[in-house]
Amino acid sequence: MVAEINCQDVWREISNYVEGGVGQELRDRMEAHFRACTNCAAVLDGTRNVVRLVGDGRAFEIPGGFSERLYSKLRLSEKKPASNVSHEDRQTDRIPLGITPDQVPLGSHLLYFWESDADFARGVRFLEQGLRGDDHCIAFGHAEANLKVLEILREMGFDPDRLQADGRLTVILREFSASATLANIAAVLQAARRRGFPVTRYLGNLGVGRDPLPAGEDDVLELEARVTSLITQFPCVVICMYDVRALPGRLILKGGLETHPVNICGDHLHDNPYYVPEEQFLASLRHVH
Repeated sequence: MVAEINCQDVWREISNYVEGGVGQELRDRMEAHFRACTNCAAVLDGTRNVVRLVGDGRAFEIPGGFSERLYSKLRLSEKKPASNVSHEDRQTDRIPLGITPDQVPLGSHLLYFWESDADFARGVRFLEQGLRGDDHCIAFGHAEANLKVLEILREMGFDPDRLQADGRLTVILREFSASATLANIAAVLQAARRRGFPVTRYLGNLGVGRDPLPAGEDDVLELEARVTSLITQFPCVVICMYDVRALPGRLILKGGLETHPVNICGDHLHDNPYYVPEEQFLASLRHVH
């Protein structure tokens, strides 16, 4: 009789599982769980897809030192306006948001605070809008949030297993530092563009979850600041969902209000008066330390 294991523990070890880094007892428990849990089986497929994309030169070329060079480039680059994204890289300039009636330009990085389950489900409508069309979608966050996104997509009538197998949906766990996460996101966006997707919709969830933040609060703040300039290189829109019930005030203030140019408030979009440009924001972080 194989001892049962819950979804959160599976997600915590899933990268080690894919890389062959778990013992036989844990492997047996995880494999039994994958046979019984379609959500975790879908996440396993998505994790394998990311690993396969990153390692497959036929999908896109990632030369040695890619992560380090990308990180260095982002450190030196100025924030580019969304208009710098070329028409060769996209088929449209604006996309419907889904959460509100608005359309937003490609390259947008938006903030969405949520408090209730209804708020969370409303945020997932951003992905629903793309999946009912031709877009590629990414769900990024801690294990509990990603599982919740998949469950809501099922309630909306989607099959997350099939979406991941078909490359329409990519699930990324929050488990690396800012530099590694940026490289991972860039690799997935590059692959989606080369496969011909007109747009990638990225729904990120920032919450506490069972596990601590992989590299601390400042690393999260750095990631949020750098995402804005990264996505202007791709036909992409990012929405960051902040769990206001669980997050500390510093992350809400600095990670939320100071790194997102636009807020989703009620049924409308608002320019964020508290937004701080990337280099100025990062300089303020360095000054604190």
